[in-house]
Amino acid sequence: MGKELAREIEDIEGSPLNNKERILEAATELFALKGYDATSVDEIASKANVSKPLIYYYFKSKKNILEELIKRYIKSYIPEKEEYIHKITSINKEDLYQRLDERMSFFSQNDKALKVIAMELLKETPENESILSMINPLFDTAIPKIEQMGVDIEDRMDLIVSTFFFGTAPILILMLYGDKFCEFYKIDREELNKRFFNVMKSIYIDFFVEQFEAQKK
Repeated sequence: MGKELAREIEDIEGSPLNNKERILEAATELFALKGYDATSVDEIASKANVSKPLIYYYFKSKKNILEELIKRYIKSYIPEKEEYIHKITSINKEDLYQRLDERMSFFSQNDKALKVIAMELLKETPENESILSMINPLFDTAIPKIEQMGVDIEDRMDLIVSTFFFGTAPILILMLYGDKFCEFYKIDREELNKRFFNVMKSIYIDFFVEQFEAQKK
């Protein structure tokens, strides 16, 4: 390790965000703004105010930065989703409305990471399998919980399809196109998020409550 790199590591370690966090934060912002492919390591270094060698000290490659970003989001998403599932005490609109309001805050705090993931999902690459796999283990938690409330889950794949394409995918689309939508319609991003989740309540939650009630009969 060179003297300059060693000095840079020592100088920045005491900052509010350590070296690795600074790099990840800068990369997330740039990936969300420009896309992974269009972002260079030099740009990440400039944004994070660190040297390029320092980036390679913590990450083997730009791809490794992306993998770490996705891994961190998944690690925060799964406990949050499990907590969301455990908080549901009944399949009724009021309970589910409240849970969705709580999740809105989580998605807003992670909007840039979600936008990066949404962009990567559009690519046909091996990494996409790891992104999609974050959903599957949650059904091992959700299905018994739903069945405890009197709903018989006859087809696991139906639940996976409906959850991903009607629950997860719309949120990814919001993160992917939200800024452009706000720019075109001249509305605030906070207002868009509020309107989005209000519509999601009436379309997504109301529909599934009706389906669950029908299955119970």
